Amino acid sequence: MSVAKPAKRKLSSVLRFAGVLAGVFVIGATASAVFAQDPTDPTDPRSVPTGAPLTQAKDFARTPAEDEIWQLYQDDKLLTARRKVEALLKDNDDSIVGHFVFAQILRRAEGNLPKAMQQMGKARELYEREYKPTVINLESTPWLLHREILYAAQMIAGELERHEYQLQLLDYHDSLYDPRLTAEHAWPLMLLGRYDEARKYAQKAAESSDEFQRSLGRNAMCAIEGEAGTREQRFTACLSAYDDAADRARGDDPFARPDEVTSVTVHAYNAALAAMTALRPDEAERLAQAGATRIEFTPANPWRLLVRLYTDQGRMDEAVQALREMQAWRRKMPPHLREQVRAETDVAFATVLLIAGETKTGLEVVDRAIANPDRRGLTSSSKEQALGAHALLRRALRQTHAEVEAERAVWSGTAESARITRDAAQRRLHDWADAERIRGVLNDDDRLVASFRMYVAGGLEPVPSWLIGDLVPILGAGVSAVVLDMVRDAEDDAALDPYYDAFAAEIAIHRGKRKDALKLANQALDTLPEFEALLRARVAAIAGEAAMGLGQDQAALEFLATAMQRDAGVIRRRGLALPAKIQSDASGPVAKRVLELLDDSPRFELDDNAAGFTITLSGTGRQLELCLLEPAGGVLGCASTPPEPDPDDPATQPTGATTGITPELDDNDYASMTAEAFHARAFAMPVGLSNIDLGSLDGTATISDEANRERMQGLLDRVKSESE
Repeated sequence: MSVAKPAKRKLSSVLRFAGVLAGVFVIGATASAVFAQDPTDPTDPRSVPTGAPLTQAKDFARTPAEDEIWQLYQDDKLLTARRKVEALLKDNDDSIVGHFVFAQILRRAEGNLPKAMQQMGKARELYEREYKPTVINLESTPWLLHREILYAAQMIAGELERHEYQLQLLDYHDSLYDPRLTAEHAWPLMLLGRYDEARKYAQKAAESSDEFQRSLGRNAMCAIEGEAGTREQRFTACLSAYDDAADRARGDDPFARPDEVTSVTVHAYNAALAAMTALRPDEAERLAQAGATRIEFTPANPWRLLVRLYTDQGRMDEAVQALREMQAWRRKMPPHLREQVRAETDVAFATVLLIAGETKTGLEVVDRAIANPDRRGLTSSSKEQALGAHALLRRALRQTHAEVEAERAVWSGTAESARITRDAAQRRLHDWADAERIRGVLNDDDRLVASFRMYVAGGLEPVPSWLIGDLVPILGAGVSAVVLDMVRDAEDDAALDPYYDAFAAEIAIHRGKRKDALKLANQALDTLPEFEALLRARVAAIAGEAAMGLGQDQAALEFLATAMQRDAGVIRRRGLALPAKIQSDASGPVAKRVLELLDDSPRFELDDNAAGFTITLSGTGRQLELCLLEPAGGVLGCASTPPEPDPDDPATQPTGATTGITPELDDNDYASMTAEAFHARAFAMPVGLSNIDLGSLDGTATISDEANRERMQGLLDRVKSESE
């Protein structure tokens, strides 16, 4: 005789609508593919009616200490709750509530996921040993607490990238409780590469009568289409998820906390990047800005996306402003979310520094990102993909820094020049190591092809469009050509042809086939979208290099001038030298020495009798001005001799100078300062960072201050509680 299985317990509407599993991604040439879970989830005891898990079953004995820590956590007094829960567990290590709350504090307040999982596992072990939950005995057990433990445990498992274990927890949950976590299954299945299964769960959730599951299902479909490499399908799915979320958000309380509102920002972030997949940058910007108008607890920082969009488009003033907002947004996040995307934030900052020519600071920032990688539990890309992308950026920064150092060697002293020469050998070793890391990540055909496809997930992430060409010398021209053929076969949109013509030109110039490179670069420049400002500058530089090698001097000058107008730093990043002549009406020993330094600069091939760029030098004594003019006569940039440095301020010292009490600077020093200022202005895009403290854009110090304030608040809570 068969036995009917009891109905599963229903969850309250408060719990069902408390959280959103949302996919967040930045892909292809814009940033890394990321799918992030919204932290506003039912694992937070504050989303449960006060005392619900503790009072839900009459036979669940609890202590006053357990009630106290529960209330402290609900009141967001995390540091005080941590101190109290540690004392509770010291006296009673069998407290289920104690281990559960401790795990939540470790996850949300400290981002210590391994220890949080350990504590949550202990809570689950104690509960299941005590109550032995089955579908038959749920009525007599505090089932809601167990349900919360399972949900929290699967969330932590996902953040720890233990996706098989996450699926086991989800299946166990669904064997006991309703509503089933249908959409939640799609996430780990997708990350495990089981796309067909993920689609089935996502589609089933999207057709659910439960509003929450429908939202998650739509979002999961958006994520899956991104991983599948589709374009219009992805944009349609992601825009649908955003429109649905935005519509539901109209009913939000305007005074609600960030963890109490409908999640819209992550959907806007998804849809913005899907718009880039469909080559709709205006729509991408609109959606990202829509996400930036709200403050939600999510790692989907819309300002980070805007930094990349503005940088790619050469809108550097707006990129710098977005950098400020990016760090301000991150400071408002809970600790576990701040740390979730710290490396991605650093990489966005380092990318701007590369364009600005601030290579020393850029290397420090990207080194930090690689040394402290983000956890990828909330992202679709693996840690290896991100580290490969970061290594590519670091290699570009290091090679650009080497060009800066080669310039400095001209006007530095003998000892400094010798150091620069020694460092060059060390740089080559580091470049080799980063190249090996990148080749290791791309030791997979699908990942290799995806890295060359524009704005799709699955390859190195994040790599901007104008940096993808750096893969050619790493992989080799032969391998790159084969991959490019595979990419062209995979695409059916003619709008992408100019991108792949640009990459083909890169391969041709690397092979020394200048005619092919010039033809392909011309072809690409005819139809490349105007919003790809930095990529167009790179292609123009390739065309100029090819034309110069073919003896087509006039065409070469036009291409190089175009590249300089869009992104002056591309000349330095590619290690090129501009054909130029000098016009000087300056006088004095400083001017004479400046002319000697310019003659030795690796950025110029001087010939007073040839057509080309023009360097003008004017002024007298120690007050000189250098300007770089394009062949048509337009001014590309000017720099004046810096004022005499303050001996007590290291920031104003010329490169290589000692600080403190120093001898008065001589004419050679002023000539060096003038040449350095000129190269910094002429061969980097004007970003407006020269008068800005870079530390203010870094965010590390301010976020550290925020953490200190949180700790201080905890101490104040402790003093207050002890005085009452």
